[in-house]
Amino acid sequence: MRNYEITNILREGNVEETKSAVKELLSKYNFTIQGEEDWGSKRLWHPVGQDEQGHFTLIKCSGSPTEVAKIEHEFKLNANILKTLVIRANG
Repeated sequence: MRNYEITNILREGNVEETKSAVKELLSKYNFTIQGEEDWGSKRLWHPVGQDEQGHFTLIKCSGSPTEVAKIEHEFKLNANILKTLVIRANG
């Protein structure tokens, strides 16, 4: 098990539903959520498609390194997730 930090930029409008979907996806791949931060809505430096605003979230979790690529792929399939960054955290 490794520790990860996942930063997502979510499309405005369906934030709570998308956050729930992200948590379900992480539990599907046996990731344990250790903490969450909601950074709120911010204007994007560059528009993503038609979206100029995004809702930023950070999830600290732990899980298997072999599952990270699968999670990133599923995030890309979700139209309500504009951008995702998964990094390995220290500790």
